[in-house]
Amino acid sequence: MSGWRRLWRRTELDRQLEAELQDHLDRLTADYVRTGLPEVEARRRAQLEFGGLEQMKEASRDVRGFSLLDDLARDTRHALRSLGRSPGFAVVAILTLAVGIGTNTAIFSLVNAVRAGAVPYEASDRLVLLWGNVRQPQVARRGASLPDFLDWRAQSSSFEDLAAFDGQQMTLLGGDEPERITVEFVSPSYFPLLRTTTRLGRTFAAGEDLLSSPTPVVVIGDGLWKRRYGSDPRVVGQSIALGGGPFRDYTIVGVMPPGFRGLTDTAELWLPFSQWAPVDTMHDRGARGFPVLARLRHGVGITVAQDELHRLSGLLAETYADTNANRSVEVARLDAELFQGLRPALRTLMLAVALVLGIACVNVANLSMTRLAGRQRDTAVRRALGATRARLLRQLVTESCVLAAIGAACGLVIARMVVPALVAWSPIAFPSFVTPSLDWRVALFTTVVSLLCGVSLGLVPGLQPHALRLVDALKDAARMGAGRSTRRLRDGLTIAEIALAIVLLVAAGLLIRSVRNLAALDLGFDPDTTLAVFVSVPRETAGLDGPPRPVVGISALLERLETLPGVTAASVSSDLPFDGRSSAQFFVVEGQPPVDPQDRPRAYQHRVSPAFFRTLGIPLVRGRTFAEQELTRTPTVVVVSEGLARRFWPGGDPIGQRLRLGSDWLTIIGVAGDVRYRRLRQGPDVDPDVYLPWGDSNQHLAIALRATGPPASLAAATRAAIRDVDRSIAISRIAPMRELSVRQASPARFLMWLMGAFAVMALFLAAIGIYGVVSYLVSQRTSEIGVRMALGADRRAVRRLMLRQSAWPIAIGLAVGLGGAMAVGPLLQSQLFGVAAFDLATLVGVAALFGSVAMLASYVPARRATRIDPLSAIRTE
Repeated sequence: MSGWRRLWRRTELDRQLEAELQDHLDRLTADYVRTGLPEVEARRRAQLEFGGLEQMKEASRDVRGFSLLDDLARDTRHALRSLGRSPGFAVVAILTLAVGIGTNTAIFSLVNAVRAGAVPYEASDRLVLLWGNVRQPQVARRGASLPDFLDWRAQSSSFEDLAAFDGQQMTLLGGDEPERITVEFVSPSYFPLLRTTTRLGRTFAAGEDLLSSPTPVVVIGDGLWKRRYGSDPRVVGQSIALGGGPFRDYTIVGVMPPGFRGLTDTAELWLPFSQWAPVDTMHDRGARGFPVLARLRHGVGITVAQDELHRLSGLLAETYADTNANRSVEVARLDAELFQGLRPALRTLMLAVALVLGIACVNVANLSMTRLAGRQRDTAVRRALGATRARLLRQLVTESCVLAAIGAACGLVIARMVVPALVAWSPIAFPSFVTPSLDWRVALFTTVVSLLCGVSLGLVPGLQPHALRLVDALKDAARMGAGRSTRRLRDGLTIAEIALAIVLLVAAGLLIRSVRNLAALDLGFDPDTTLAVFVSVPRETAGLDGPPRPVVGISALLERLETLPGVTAASVSSDLPFDGRSSAQFFVVEGQPPVDPQDRPRAYQHRVSPAFFRTLGIPLVRGRTFAEQELTRTPTVVVVSEGLARRFWPGGDPIGQRLRLGSDWLTIIGVAGDVRYRRLRQGPDVDPDVYLPWGDSNQHLAIALRATGPPASLAAATRAAIRDVDRSIAISRIAPMRELSVRQASPARFLMWLMGAFAVMALFLAAIGIYGVVSYLVSQRTSEIGVRMALGADRRAVRRLMLRQSAWPIAIGLAVGLGGAMAVGPLLQSQLFGVAAFDLATLVGVAALFGSVAMLASYVPARRATRIDPLSAIRTE
């Protein structure tokens, strides 16, 4: 308590201490006076015997407790006063550190938001997804079938429970107009596994999920409850109408809490899993396609669970060889699945901003070394008064920490503004529960980063051999930059700065080339003149003997759309390129030798109308498209992609050949050009495409319109025309086809822009650093330049001298940076397309760009050196 009181009475105690020490000195002086010495000589001897007053004060403060806090407070006040006397240095250093620390804080807040514990479910580290896969040359996920799921659940012991689930689109009826929403088909155990309960009502009972007697019940989301029912607490027990399921009217049994959107993160409604597909499909062990949610038991790791399911897969393969041979199960952490598209990009950005911070620190360190050279008189006085080297070094570190702390505070402000913009502009979809914020983890990260920056910035100039020496500081001609070790340190910092900038520039260059390659891809169709329209056409069921028919004929709908001004062609299909709705099926080619069941070829099938190829601009390489009489539910003809034809009939004519899809033998009547149907990065040869004639059997349709002008201009007229045909048709989306393809490249484009911005920032900081170093060299060698010019050296010789001295650190920095870029390049490989991590053109281009900028930054101060007046320079010496 006495020590804490002293903290608050420091001024009074210091006054008392000074009076006490002065009293001792006066008494000692009086003793010498009594011996007959004159008063002046008596005081001089008393001071010699007593020692320095300031040293005595320091020693007294140390023994009265809390000296560390006292020193810290005193050093901080001194640092603030010192920075106030150098506002230019303080502003530049703080802004530089604010940019470096702020960008690191912003990106780390995103990394923190997708950490393992960010999944909003209790004990989420034990939640896993089970994927059925097939072991081919490359392991491919195929999902699970219901019989497989039931066997995994009954025979495994590594899990508390398992739940089947899958997301689909359905049409919500009953409002002003039909609405397409995302629904999840889930097992009753789905909600208990996620440790979530309803806001109102209940979830599903086990008896409501039986294939033999499916029950028309649903659980709705909080958003749908508020939007459609006005938050009515009596909603439980009411009915809701859905199109596309086995029933039309369902009974609401529960309402989920706010924020719960299921594992798809878009669901607004949940149905029992027994309604996921027709009963015969659900009983088919080979009909796979959905993931399984599971929760590990306490003490059971993923490796143990994986081994158990691997053994179980072997038993099922022996029992069901036709469907389960060469099959296994993959156990994947839930957080890794939810964040798999985010973490690689964020790791890349985190590395980039770390390099930016490194460059910023190097710049500030160089500034600090220059500033320390100008403070040598202050250093000399303090050393003469008894300050130790350690004490002065501590003051430098404190001053640097104060700079870093102010920079970190400004950086937090920058991060607070940048993070929401990054999330809003990012085409990389963040889950709805990911809310980046400046929480305690981010604050701790920023504190640690700022402390590391502050300590390193203080130690770098302070540990120079000549930085704090009394004799060197007192020499009138001494210059801090004159020592060889100091020059080496400064050159080393410059080399490090250049190398870090080169690594960033190469990374940005590789990403720019990658995005250009994606943009230059031949998609196989014309996206610039095509409008995509996704609709759901309800079915008539009353009074029909055969299968349900659509409420409006698809041909009538196409005819109406073809009459719109600016439309030259219209077609309908089951899906369109990049819409994510393609489905694959195994096929057999007639006349080909038999293959292992697990090695059967697979193709993505699409139901299309005859005008499909003309509407999308897909060339027909051979043969023809479908005739009207061939548009049936049970097709007999097929158009195949060029890749499939090359694979099975190289150099031959596939027209007239046959292949079997399921149980149907189909005759090939045409060969269409290859199309990148699913992903930009996946070539069409991975799994080829086959086109079947449109059979009017699909409820969810994709309509393509070929436009004479910008496709987006047709959106309003298209929507109105569909409403005129039948208001019960639900329109889920209207977009130009180019928008669908651009979205595929958006994550790479966004990463490229961010990396490009960081690279430009690094280039600017490095150029400023080089400019500052050369300017400092010019100031240090002013006298030498004056003597050289007085002795006859011309301006060109002086300019070459200064450029030569700066050229070798630039050259070494370029070499080190290019080497570092080649070492870091493989970390970017997953983000690149069509360009190798070691790309000679990018390396040469970056070297040329940076070399030009660096030499320009050196040339400006070198040119200024040639304007020095020799007489004035010699006089200053």
